[in-house]
Amino acid sequence: MFRLLIVDDEYYVRVGIKSAIDWSEIGVEVVGEAADGEEALEMALSSRPDIILTDVRMPFMDGLELARIVRKELPDTRIIILSGHNEFEYARKAITLGVNDYLLKPVSSRDILEAVDRSKAQILECRARRIERQSHSITQRELFFSNLYSGILMGPAQMLQ
Repeated sequence: MFRLLIVDDEYYVRVGIKSAIDWSEIGVEVVGEAADGEEALEMALSSRPDIILTDVRMPFMDGLELARIVRKELPDTRIIILSGHNEFEYARKAITLGVNDYLLKPVSSRDILEAVDRSKAQILECRARRIERQSHSITQRELFFSNLYSGILMGPAQMLQ
């Protein structure tokens, strides 16, 4: 199950996103809703969502600032920006922050689902790579100790190598 945080300063947009899609059917749990970036950041740090779906312009902290902080604090979290503003500067900054998708409002449920599906695929790919690296690390460690115990490694120089 993937965890999703919805962030938008417009109450009806949040409710619409939450209710228009059967999230559980696609393996997503909505772990919270926030009305601004500050509230969203606090929720994200405590609930650690896999995906954040956020408006770009909000009071107190906008979606781009939220994305910048989340990138630093929760680097595996995927971020999808929703924007009612077709301004190149927002999109450019979103790209430099590593945002996964940038959708223009009004946005359809289909567009949101496609963006969430892309994010889910990226998350699964990252998890698979992480498991592969851990498995490789365990294999290397086992090989080292096996060689050490069997006497193949002789002396500190070979052990360090």
